[in-house]
Amino acid sequence: MKTLKSKISLGVIFLFAVILLLSVLGIMFINHLAHKSRGTIVENYSSVNYMMNMISELDDINTFQIKYLETKGNLDSVQLNKYRRSINLFEKNLHLETKIITEPGESELVHQLLSTYKDYLNNYEQLRKKPQLKENDFEILQERYLTVRTKILDIYKINMTAITHKTNNLQTTADDVTLYMSIVATLSILITLSFIFTFPSSIVGPIKELTEKIKSISERNYDQKLEIHTKDELGELANAFNVMAARLKLYDAKQIDQLLFEQKRLEAVVHSFEDGILFIDENRKVVLVNNTILQLTGLKEQDVLHHYIPDVAAYNDLIREIYKTVLLKISDGDAEIKLIRIAHEGKEFFFNVEVEEIITYAESEKKETFIGNLILLRNITKYQERDKAKTNLLATASHELKTPLSSINLSLKLLDDKRVGVLNDEQKEIIAALRQHSNRLSRVINELLDYSQIETGNIRLKFTSVKPDIVLDIGVTALMMQVSEKNIDLQTVVEEDLPEIHADLEKLVFVFINILNNAIRYSKKGDEIKIEVKKVDNDVQFSIKDIGPGISKEDKEKLFHRFTQVGEISKQGWGLGLAISKEFINAQNGRIWVESELGKGSKFIFSIPGITK
Repeated sequence: MKTLKSKISLGVIFLFAVILLLSVLGIMFINHLAHKSRGTIVENYSSVNYMMNMISELDDINTFQIKYLETKGNLDSVQLNKYRRSINLFEKNLHLETKIITEPGESELVHQLLSTYKDYLNNYEQLRKKPQLKENDFEILQERYLTVRTKILDIYKINMTAITHKTNNLQTTADDVTLYMSIVATLSILITLSFIFTFPSSIVGPIKELTEKIKSISERNYDQKLEIHTKDELGELANAFNVMAARLKLYDAKQIDQLLFEQKRLEAVVHSFEDGILFIDENRKVVLVNNTILQLTGLKEQDVLHHYIPDVAAYNDLIREIYKTVLLKISDGDAEIKLIRIAHEGKEFFFNVEVEEIITYAESEKKETFIGNLILLRNITKYQERDKAKTNLLATASHELKTPLSSINLSLKLLDDKRVGVLNDEQKEIIAALRQHSNRLSRVINELLDYSQIETGNIRLKFTSVKPDIVLDIGVTALMMQVSEKNIDLQTVVEEDLPEIHADLEKLVFVFINILNNAIRYSKKGDEIKIEVKKVDNDVQFSIKDIGPGISKEDKEKLFHRFTQVGEISKQGWGLGLAISKEFINAQNGRIWVESELGKGSKFIFSIPGITK
């Protein structure tokens, strides 16, 4: 039995023989070309180079000699050194040329060059010693200079002619070698191609069929069978492949049954939820929707499932609102999501939209992959109703408390009046304590009233043109007593030529006082508080910076939430001040935020758009 290894070995041996033949012939032709190229072409190029150098130096030598004779030797040392250097270089190149004489007649020309060069130098020395030169003397010197130059050019021409002749011979030999190598290469290619088309078919054919079957297997088409009946390794591979395909088909059938069972169970669980559930894949196609969504939208499952959600949103208002929320959440994860209000069967419902990205680990790609978004439409109607009842209760209680509180304040004022009677020191202290608690209770009631106003969505604003420094003056004046009690170093920096702002002065002063009061409360005696008012882009920005204990990262995230207080100092109020401040600033198209680190103080900043002129 011929094995696959023996077949391949025969093919490799054949190819090796072809390669060996080409290598031997190539070496033979290259040696022939090298034999032809043996000569003195390198020496010819060297001679040409020496002649060019000698002509350059001879010209410099002649130039110096003429100047020297004309000026009676009145030349500087630099020119003299240059002349000597030219003489040395000329003689060096001439000496090198005498060692590489290769062409017929070149030796005689070199001897003539040596003789004429010596005559030229001797003539110059004679002229240099003569006390008086004639015009004929210069002509003789130039004639001998030209004679030397002509001999150099003659040697140059002999070598250039030799280079041209030898190059032509080499080109002819190279053309012959190229022709012979082309013939051999063509014959080798034809023989190799014939071998490729006849020998590998018995090996490549089964492998190609196996590759196609494996591709079909990868596409989950397991009804594959290889019909290879050879008794070599390929036959054994075909038998193993057929067994594998049969087992994969059985395994895939079991997996599909299991997946269908899990899908049915998941759908049953999803449909049992009271909250709305909608799942869209990475291509924005709806792949899962429960009965709650269908009931609220009035759509049927076939109208939503496997459709692109932008297409469904085009003709359904609720899906459109849900999809807007999804886009907002994707573009800005920290964006505030508004409630969705739905009237269904004569009753008002409130829903909160929650969006979660579904990330799974793809084993094939060895990385986490985004596969879609899970949208949860959570029914918060009962919480909204409770919240509304709480707000109404707070508003009612606050209004009811204002009347007795006014009576208490009036009574305290009467007790403090000397016409009623003079109080002793102890009674005065009691009156001061009662007034302090009354003021605290008044602040709490006002915060509750403002909070109930915000909760009902009835924030009443009186917009006017306000100068920023007025807000600063009113706020600081209102808290001057607290500043004095703690001996606070209050620094104010107000930028010049600030634009007016379109705002509610009362609400803006409330925000400023609330922030400044907090800064005073968390400052120690003698601390510094810096207030700065400046223009940033088109906004007027107010900032209040203290050097108090600062705020941790966890507390900063909930700082503007309602009924939230942070820090370890004894708390006053109900933790509504900053929440109300944020609502007031947002209602005036402004922003409010805090910059703080634990142990490094806090800086509260709010900005209001300025009025453009």
